[in-house]
This record gives sequence, structure tokens and C-alpha cells, in this order.
Amino acid sequence: MNKFFSSLTLALLTLSFSSCLKENYDAPPTGGKDPNIEVNMTIEALKAMYNGTAFQITDDFVIKGLVVADDKSGNFYKTIVIEDSTAGISVRLDNTSLYTDYPIGRRIFIKCKGLWVGAYANLIQLGGSINTDGNLDAIPSTLFDKHILKGVYGLPVIPHPVSIAQLNNTYQNKLIELNDVEFNLSDAGKPYADAANKQSLNRTIKDCSGKTIIVRTSGYASFASQLTPSGNGKLLAVYTVYNSTAQLVLRSPADLKMDTTRCGGGVVVSGNGIMGIRTLWAGSDVTIPSGKTITGIVISDKDNANTDPKNLIIQDSTGGIVVRFTANHTYALGDEVTVDVSGQQLTSYNGLIEVNNVPSSAASKTGTGTVTPRVATIAQVQANADAWESTLITIQNATITGTGSTYSGTKTLNDGTGTLSHYTRSQATFSATALPSGNKSFTGVLGDFNGPQLAIRSLSDVQ
Repeated sequence: MNKFFSSLTLALLTLSFSSCLKENYDAPPTGGKDPNIEVNMTIEALKAMYNGTAFQITDDFVIKGLVVADDKSGNFYKTIVIEDSTAGISVRLDNTSLYTDYPIGRRIFIKCKGLWVGAYANLIQLGGSINTDGNLDAIPSTLFDKHILKGVYGLPVIPHPVSIAQLNNTYQNKLIELNDVEFNLSDAGKPYADAANKQSLNRTIKDCSGKTIIVRTSGYASFASQLTPSGNGKLLAVYTVYNSTAQLVLRSPADLKMDTTRCGGGVVVSGNGIMGIRTLWAGSDVTIPSGKTITGIVISDKDNANTDPKNLIIQDSTGGIVVRFTANHTYALGDEVTVDVSGQQLTSYNGLIEVNNVPSSAASKTGTGTVTPRVATIAQVQANADAWESTLITIQNATITGTGSTYSGTKTLNDGTGTLSHYTRSQATFSATALPSGNKSFTGVLGDFNGPQLAIRSLSDVQ
């Protein structure tokens, strides 16, 4: 292993730190302040010291960078990606929920002395130590405050516009933007990854000249079960490598806007379903494009009133969604309903994605059907809450407890793998029914009210 010693290497420093990054949607308000510390190393210069063998930094070098990718969606694990004006680098951190301290748009300062620079399958990283395999281990959480100083947050993040043909190692660990690209037809309208088996998958995108690159998604990503878009458009992602293979890693589906005609004038292929509409949500209200309809089976139960009478929850093979009408609806549990959502507003109510203010005339019953609930543990539900929102879930061998002896209000389910809120409206026909004791099976609709929660439809959902 090479120790990092270099008075000579200071000549490689290129001190240019003006930010050139902006997010593709509205950034949060700027806050916080930068620490009073001198920055004396660029990310580019630090990476240039890597010669194929991991080395420990022994000089008092300080870098700064803007967080351009975090672990909020689960597609980056124990890793954040930072950029300065010269380059980008992956920073391995031995903790989860890193986005709470180091979110996208936060500037951070890293005291590098004692840390290591290495590479995993040719992807250059900054870590805490070297293991017996010669790979980097993450920086221990106990050393975060020693090495990482938090600066201003809510800063804009601008991706680097580039074509697939132009991508090379200078873009490694940078947030890039590709335009006029699309998923191969064989990968369009397919899940990003295998969420059920927690397996990563590669999907291929191409431009209209036929150049291609892999999009790799973790099976643990919150959007793993969502479907890839089938049109042409824009994609933002972090450019990475795995040995000699170039690949892109998404931060979230909000970084894709692919809803125009495909290369060659072909029509946008069908099959996006409800999840295709859900993926239009990008953190702020969206007007759904024209020509969009969704069809699903009703999984909410108006008769037992544990759903707002204006809200209809439907599910298809891709996912589920709340359709909020302008007046009370009449659709029953098990109805197949088609809704014209063209021009309607896609919004979020306390975290729950819904199509809002839909006129009754936009929907019609087109048949009947059934939905088989997904059987999952609470731990699995918590890990996949965004993808499974507004779908039917069964949690087995769980207890329900809480303040008060009846279903009314918010209670807590516990199956030994974790806990999950359970909500019952006071207007529900069973709200005054006593809570059951012991382990039961609970089937209900997974919702979101500033966090995931389950709601049974009737007492028959508890076995």
C-alpha cells in the first residue's frame, strides 16, 4: 500500500471551487453556514494521486464538495457522491439515512488526513481504511464529525449535459444529464430492479444514434418495483464504472422525464399503467400529459367508510394510486374503473401521491376483478413504502396496540420485524370496535400520512 506523502503533489492542486451545480427541480431554501476552514485540495488533484493501489492520506488536506447524490432512495448504500468544480468522488460512510445530515444540495468539507483513497472495480472512492481484500472500508460513524464538516444546505445542483458518446472517466462520480434518450424496447415498461428478491438489474438506454449505456438499479432501492418509462426524453444520473463497464446510477425516478415520441417517430409504447403516472411526480405538483388513462381494480371500500368518500384507491399490476374526485364517488370494492387523467393534477397530500380534483365524468366502470394482497413483513413494508403505496398489503402474525381500546385513530402494528402505524377514521363503521388481542393477520391499503400507515377496509380484513 502507498502512503500518501507528497510535497511535490501540491503542484497538482487546482483551486477552483465555484459551484456549477443545480437541481432539476425546485431546491429547498438555503440554510446553514460554512465552517471557517481553509480548503487546500481539489477533488481532481486528490484522485490524481491514485495510481492503482489504495493509499492513506498523511497530509492535512481539506477538500470541499457539493452533495449531488445521497442514500435517500436506497440506490446508493452507505455512500454519498460529492463534486467540486474539478471532479466528483464517492465517499463511503458507515451509516444509513445519510441524507438527514448530508442531503443533496449540501456543501461539505472533508479533512482528509487519515482517510484512504482507493477504487472498487475502478470506481475511485474515499473511505476510512483498507481491508484484507485491498478494498476500502467505509469511514466509521464515530469519525464523521472528526472528518466531515457540514456547510450550507439547499444549494442548487446543476447536472453536466453530455451525450452517451462523450462519457468518459472525467465524468466519473459526476451528476450528468442525457437528452433525447430512451430505454430499449425490451427494457421499457419494466421494473427497475427485482424488489422481491432484492436483486440489482441492468436496464439499457440508448440515444437516437444507437449509442447505449447501462442503468443499474439496486433491488433495495425504494423505486425498484416501479416501471421504467417507455418514451423518449431526459435522464439525470451519476456516471460510474464497474471494471470496464460504464453505467449510470439513478437517484430517483424524479430524475427522468421520458414522455415524448421515441426515436424514429414511433409511438410511446403502452404498459406504464398506474406506476407510469406515479413516476411523473417530481417533488411538486405536475399536470399529467394528454392522452393518459389508468385502469385498475378498486381496493378501497366506500361502504365501511374507512376511506374519504371522495377518494378512490385503485390498483393494477404495476402499482396503486388515489384518485380524488370533486364529489363523493359510487364505485364499490372490486369494480374495475378506468379514469381519464389527461390534464389532471398529480399532487401529494402529506406524502400520499394522488390524482386531484377529478370530475366524476372522467371515470367509468369497465368491469370487475380482484387483487391479491402482497404478503410482507413490516420491515419489508417500511423498506418499500414508496413503491407499495396505495396497494393491498397483508401483514401476518402482528399485534395491534395503542391509546384507547378501539380501532379509532392511530394505532401501532408490530410483527417482530418492526412497527407500522395503523389508522382508522372515526367515521368508519368499525371505529368503535374493540381491538383484538394476540397475533392476527391484517390486510389493508398502505397509505402515507407523513409516513407509511396501513388501513383495513373492514373487520373481515383481520383474521
